[in-house]
Amino acid sequence: MNTYRKYLYLFCANFLFIGCAGSVRHMEDDIILPQIDVVAVKESTDEALKLAQEAKLEVDLLSAKVTELENRMIVLSEEVSNISSAKIEELENRISLLIEAYKDLHSSVKTLEENSVRSNAKNTKGPSKTATFSPASAASLITSPEYEVYQNGLRVFNRGNYDRAIEIFTDLLNQYPSGKYADNSNFWIGESYYSKGDFSAAIASFNRIFSFKKSSKSDDAQFKIGLSYLKMNQPQKARKALQELIDRYPSSEYAQRSKKYLSEIE
Repeated sequence: MNTYRKYLYLFCANFLFIGCAGSVRHMEDDIILPQIDVVAVKESTDEALKLAQEAKLEVDLLSAKVTELENRMIVLSEEVSNISSAKIEELENRISLLIEAYKDLHSSVKTLEENSVRSNAKNTKGPSKTATFSPASAASLITSPEYEVYQNGLRVFNRGNYDRAIEIFTDLLNQYPSGKYADNSNFWIGESYYSKGDFSAAIASFNRIFSFKKSSKSDDAQFKIGLSYLKMNQPQKARKALQELIDRYPSSEYAQRSKKYLSEIE
């Protein structure tokens, strides 16, 4: 009996095994695996890798440019912050000197015209005629020793030799204390001291200009007195000097700049 059951179990197990094997073979026949082109896949991978590397290089290059621009912006910001103080003041001072040079030239031309008119009026006989200014008459009038010394002082000042300029303008004042260029000479002595950083001496020179009536340098001197006090860290005196300029010379080219400085004084 037991032997019979054993054979029965073996038969059933064998039947199941054969059936499963057949099913597996049937499934293998039904499944179609895709064909893979290994070479094409490799080429595509290499191309993608190359593009990724190129993109990375471009990103690195752009990052470097951005960093360079940021550094330039920092440098420019620092330069602008520096310009806002010392450089702007230096430029303003140069502009002031150019204005003074122009005013000196204008004053000289006006004097030449007046002298030419008087000279022509004296030499004119008969009915009065309208005198005119000519370059020839101007040439004869600008050869005075006082004028030559004054022009030499300006040239020396413009070269930055302030000590020598002070000597020249002082000699001019000693030779011609009531000369045509006496007030201007005092002004340029003050400018020389100002450029040297001796602001007390500059103020003393600028104040002497007010002893000359109708001097074209009065408003200029008043303005530089205010700036000198600012340089000496005396804001109250600077405020007073600048306000006096606005009150006395409201049409001066320095009036607006004085208002600007007053607004910045604490």
